[in-house]
Amino acid sequence: MIFRLISVPKIFPRSRTLRKYSTQHVRHVPRSSAGPSSNEIRQQFIDYFTGKHNHRLIRSSSLIPYNDSTIAFVNAGMNQFKNIFLGATDRPCPRAVNSQKCVRVGGKHNDLSVVGTDSYHHTFFEMLGNWSFGDYFKREACEMAWDLLKNVYRIDAGRVYVTYFGGDARLNLPADEECRDIWLSLGIPKDRILPFGARDNFWEMGNSGPCGPCTEIHVDLSNEYGRTEARRHFVNAGVPDLTEIWNIVFIQYNRSHVDGSISNLPQHHVDTGMGLERLVAHLQGKMSNYDTDLFQPIFQRIQKASKKTPYSGCFTSTESQYELDTAYRILADHSRMITACLADGMFPSQNHKLRRIIRKSLALANGTFQCPQLLKETIPAVVEILGDVYPEMCTNLPATLQIIDHEQQSYNQLRSKRSTETASLLKSFPMLEESEVLEHAGLPGAIKELVQTSPTVLTGQAIHKMYDTYGLDEELLVKLGEMLKFSLDFRDYDRYVRELKDGHKHELAAKLQERLSAFHSIKQSLDEASLKPTRDERKYNYTFNQEKGVYDVAPCQTRVNLLLEDETNRLLHIVTEQSNFYCESGGQQGDTGRLVIQEGNAGETKCVDITSVSKHNGFIVHTVEKATNTLVAIGDRVVLQVDSNRRTLLTVHHTATHLLNAVVRRVVALPMCQRSSAVSEKGLRLELAISGDKITLDQVATIEAEVRAVINQNQPTSVSVCNARELDFGNITTVPGETYPDRGLRVVSVGNVSRELCCGTHAITTGELQDFAITNVTQSKSGCFTFHAVAGQAAKKVHYLGRQIQNDVEQLRQDAEQNERQEDLTIIETRMQRLKNVLLTGMDNNIHLPYCVRQRCLEVINTLYQALKNRSRESLRELIDIEMRNLIEQKPPATDRYIVHFLECSIILDEVQLSKATRYCPDRPILVISITDNQVKARATVPRSMVSERFNAERWLAEVANTFKAQTAAPKGQNATEVCNMKNRKVTKMHFESMLENALRAAKKFAEENCH
Repeated sequence: MIFRLISVPKIFPRSRTLRKYSTQHVRHVPRSSAGPSSNEIRQQFIDYFTGKHNHRLIRSSSLIPYNDSTIAFVNAGMNQFKNIFLGATDRPCPRAVNSQKCVRVGGKHNDLSVVGTDSYHHTFFEMLGNWSFGDYFKREACEMAWDLLKNVYRIDAGRVYVTYFGGDARLNLPADEECRDIWLSLGIPKDRILPFGARDNFWEMGNSGPCGPCTEIHVDLSNEYGRTEARRHFVNAGVPDLTEIWNIVFIQYNRSHVDGSISNLPQHHVDTGMGLERLVAHLQGKMSNYDTDLFQPIFQRIQKASKKTPYSGCFTSTESQYELDTAYRILADHSRMITACLADGMFPSQNHKLRRIIRKSLALANGTFQCPQLLKETIPAVVEILGDVYPEMCTNLPATLQIIDHEQQSYNQLRSKRSTETASLLKSFPMLEESEVLEHAGLPGAIKELVQTSPTVLTGQAIHKMYDTYGLDEELLVKLGEMLKFSLDFRDYDRYVRELKDGHKHELAAKLQERLSAFHSIKQSLDEASLKPTRDERKYNYTFNQEKGVYDVAPCQTRVNLLLEDETNRLLHIVTEQSNFYCESGGQQGDTGRLVIQEGNAGETKCVDITSVSKHNGFIVHTVEKATNTLVAIGDRVVLQVDSNRRTLLTVHHTATHLLNAVVRRVVALPMCQRSSAVSEKGLRLELAISGDKITLDQVATIEAEVRAVINQNQPTSVSVCNARELDFGNITTVPGETYPDRGLRVVSVGNVSRELCCGTHAITTGELQDFAITNVTQSKSGCFTFHAVAGQAAKKVHYLGRQIQNDVEQLRQDAEQNERQEDLTIIETRMQRLKNVLLTGMDNNIHLPYCVRQRCLEVINTLYQALKNRSRESLRELIDIEMRNLIEQKPPATDRYIVHFLECSIILDEVQLSKATRYCPDRPILVISITDNQVKARATVPRSMVSERFNAERWLAEVANTFKAQTAAPKGQNATEVCNMKNRKVTKMHFESMLENALRAAKKFAEENCH
């Protein structure tokens, strides 16, 4: 369900016209009154409801929305209570109070571009709220709000206006006269109680679900507050000195998802929200939120570090201080938001909006303030202001500053690549941010096309081109629309994309569509069947069989509830009352096994293989191949048996993933987050975003050793099930962006090493993993590292092979040092080539080695190569001849109709003439790849008689060139279909291995399919 926060407390006004008035014609000068501190004001709110009205204090949730995938940040106080209103979870108490951290930088509440230009817009703010979950309602809520404002905060009643829901014919709802009468009874003058329609005073959680009218409290901060008739027209109009401070929502209706009709809810709730920043400004006698103690210390830190003119509170664009003061406000605001998000464990690489705001702040620090390290000065100032209230800011300050360091280095590298074209673009379009231009390489081309075509409306096809060809995102495209005065037809874009998908007739797409159709058929059948979802708690019912070394999953006797036939693929989908099968989730692949069917009355049974399982709306679907002699009917009693060997491999690899995740964090000791993970029978993959440029080989060795030590210690694994409200997410490893349910959370603890939320299956003790080995570590981009590893018997085999190859390399080193004769050196060189080939391409041939062993052996061999290279340069040049002659002898034309080969000796040569290598094969196609001094090149030749439209040297070599992102061309005066060269391409050692594997695989596949 997509949720739409229609009328939560309006921290941002709706009137763009009056916003212009508020920012250009008002200079906000701080009043003389200091008033109570922001901490005192916040505490008074909490004390009032906990001490006087028996509310429970519920701490602010993290800014990461753990149980809501529809939003990037927690953006309202009600977010953590949403499932209570929806009836999906139990209330924690009858009435609650809190101060909730909120961020609004996207979606419906997106006024990021306005922050800093007026006195009250913020990306980060605190929402004070009190809540009733089926307890008190309108009168009590209004009475408490008025009592607090009037008798605790001592707000001048003569400055207050209240609004209420004035009815809506479209919704068929009358005016909320009950609310109006309550305010009248509390002494609010009639001319200060104003009705507004649904746009301003009706709150909805989404297109359907709980909703209700709301009442708002506005305070007139001007010196004209006595002129009621003149000022009442500015309520809800976006005037900065007549602002809403509190919104009280009465959740009493439910909107139907079928016809949109409104009906009464059996239980009524109250949801309120008051912006702390606005309240503090009023109580401290300030006309601007920025003049309060929530911001002034940050301004002072900025001024001290940058030596710029002090902040003066200027909002008039014609004054000389305006630009500098606006920069002060933006940097202070963004520093608060960045500090809060990073302290809650949010990671820039996982949230592009956060990264964009960090880079915008860094750009301000570098540009306007000419102080590159300024963000590292403002963040501690934010912690000094808010750290006592939100202790995670203090606890995570070192990690926060480390992340800023990394982001600053990355941004500086990006800026160093800034071109003349980028500078020109920023000059021509000052609305663009430097980070936007730097991050979107296709932006200049997109703007050039848009300027030339001057569209008034961008249609679906044009929008698709902006995304697909130029790599823009929706947010940037909307910004371009505002700059270049065109609108965007996103509805037409959705239509165009659907047509593209429908018109895609490739075989792979057709197969995918077939699978999707089958999925939708299953889903439709399940929706139509009046059945209870499958009970699958038995998937966790397993024990460790010491004798066999496997996990025995208890068989599950159950009843067949539904049969779905897929005649096209000859498959039968079986839904049962219960299941002990694990469906793919949390990165762990699903189980396979058997279905035992009883046939006849003699007790005979028949077994069929369950090839896959899937979960749809709570139903477990077991898929078997349909056979003519398989007889099963709805109502039959069957037994489900899980494949113990597969379950065991999945289980140990999943627990090993948790151990690896925890140990990497401890050893590397840098801020990081998990991007993804995959658990299969063959091994595990864990991708981490780390605030650092690289992980050293010594660190990888330490990580592997520590995981093996935990396995040897045979530490226990425990699982506890609890609700989200009982957890401190700061002490549990989670995946940012992952959605977690409110109830039934499984916390998996592995000894004293790891504690994660996880729905997977896990070892009972770490000793059952037997062993662990990291087989590869790759870096896809700055700060993103992927670990590949294995556990169990596979890890034992990896370490055994590692010891063998270490012995071989050590023996080779000794022989190289002891032999001086040229003949012996030639033999040693050949052994080196073979060993290096195993080290570089072993994974492609299913030879897995410990990553550290492989890298260190390569270092030894490279050192030996260099030594031999210096001793015998001339003899090395003959290695091409030796290697090619040996290759041709091993691959006669009778068995190999083409040759694809990596020239191993090229590694130790200064230069390689690939024409010398390919001349040994004039009778059939040959493709050769080489690398010297990190420069990769390749050559393909095809006899003229074998050239065809499908197969020629140029097309064949293109498969390799695509992998290395290199160009190809025929030698001068020759035909590219017969002879083609790939130009030199520099490749780092870290990336060469995997790229070589992919290139060889692609070349072989192309030749196999097209060379006839």
